[in-house]
Amino acid sequence: MRARLRKAAGLTTAVTALLVAGSAGSAVAAAGPSARAPQRCHTAALGASLRAVGSQEGMGNRGEDLVLTNTSHQTCTVYGYPGVGLQNARHSVLPIKVVWGSTYFAADPRPHTITLKPGQSAYADLAWNAPYGTRSVTPSYLEVTPPNEFTYRTIRFAPGAINDGVLRVTALSARPVGG
Repeated sequence: MRARLRKAAGLTTAVTALLVAGSAGSAVAAAGPSARAPQRCHTAALGASLRAVGSQEGMGNRGEDLVLTNTSHQTCTVYGYPGVGLQNARHSVLPIKVVWGSTYFAADPRPHTITLKPGQSAYADLAWNAPYGTRSVTPSYLEVTPPNEFTYRTIRFAPGAINDGVLRVTALSARPVGG
């Protein structure tokens, strides 16, 4: 008789465990789509622009805020440093050296995830030196590639000559980092 009771108790425990596991699985499945994290912002979902900051000029250094704005209808995320490149007036690529990190005007906020709702922006400080050596480039356009993307936006950028073709850029931040 005891063996039968133990067997029945074991069966009841197994059935209860299956019911609990089954209901937990359906709860997770039901919560899955609504709890999904926003996807990465792709180039097509972002507008690029520059924002002049009056206090970003001094000692031969110049700078502006690079602004990436979510122009889509969905929330998305950015993480890290934007890619930048230079073009002349004929859209030919100019030689450039990009340095990621702090600039003369702003401490690097370090890479971190920024969630952008439609219409919200992320900012990076973009800085360069006026020519003081013998090598410089004079751009007319800036190529802006969002982090982890392979395509870029081209925006007007005519700051005059840039010493050695060196641009310094901070990681993206939810607030302006320059000046």
